[in-house]
Amino acid sequence: MTVVPDAGAPLEPQQHAVGRTVSLLVDEERDGRALGIDCWYPAAPGDHPKSFYEILPGVGFTSSAFEDPPAAEGPHPLIIWSHGRSGTRMVYGMVCEGLAARGYVVISADHPGDTLADWLLGTAVDDATNETQRVADMRFVLDAALRARPGLDLAAAIDTSRIAVAGHSYGGFTALALAGSDPSDPRVRAVAGLQSLTRSLSRKTLARIEVPTMLIVGMQDKTTPPEVDADRAFEALGNTARRVDFDNAGHQACSDVGLYLELAPQVEGLPEIVFEYLQSMAADVTGTAGDPWRPTLAVHLETLGGFLDEALNRGSARTEMSP
Repeated sequence: MTVVPDAGAPLEPQQHAVGRTVSLLVDEERDGRALGIDCWYPAAPGDHPKSFYEILPGVGFTSSAFEDPPAAEGPHPLIIWSHGRSGTRMVYGMVCEGLAARGYVVISADHPGDTLADWLLGTAVDDATNETQRVADMRFVLDAALRARPGLDLAAAIDTSRIAVAGHSYGGFTALALAGSDPSDPRVRAVAGLQSLTRSLSRKTLARIEVPTMLIVGMQDKTTPPEVDADRAFEALGNTARRVDFDNAGHQACSDVGLYLELAPQVEGLPEIVFEYLQSMAADVTGTAGDPWRPTLAVHLETLGGFLDEALNRGSARTEMSP
């Protein structure tokens, strides 16, 4: 019998059980552009099977999320999450599970033209096209979540007065670009970028952001170095922004790369090219290959969750999970 690896204990004590559902959204207004969707949400207590994170066909792991349970009574604040360049929607599963356990609905979408499959198959788009498509993707997913477009049945679980956008690397660009768009989207009440790529964002765009903003910065980040991306952006953002620097954090500090490296030896028949690809990013988690990844990821979750709780005025909204 095949043994399915498990991610182990959650990054922090859970206030809610976590549900996960996977779906596909099709934007008919953009030539049928299809976006794979992962959604994590506070779940009603009950006996449900664990959700399977399928990284490759037949290869994956389980964690603390359950497969398609009913949502806990809401409404809950919403986070639209954007992945980094050549990433996927599910590669931030541990942070997204953690946010759902804190009481958030978190929706993450693939950005076609800038997923791992696109880069492997030679179908990646140019930067200008990618940036335009990414922002439109986030708007489309937000519309679908709030029933302005068909495809998601979540509106009853969402607090429309508490919506944030967030992302990692190019996903940080995406979240900041949406928050700084002209005209701005009044539904967005907070924005967060983690190890964000900001060099192609104009100062004018950054200065237009008027909602609470958080930059989480890895001081060991070699892909979006602080002196290139974080310093300039933070200066341009002005009084709405705060910045947190982590000394022992690389570019992949908020992703599941550390977890994948831990689980890879347990996966029978894992292609060598996949293992080598993961190993090439080993130093990108903490700055030093082989360092424990959980403490670094946990502090990202704690910092991001605390910022969102404050920015969305959730001080009295959090409740303990029922036994």
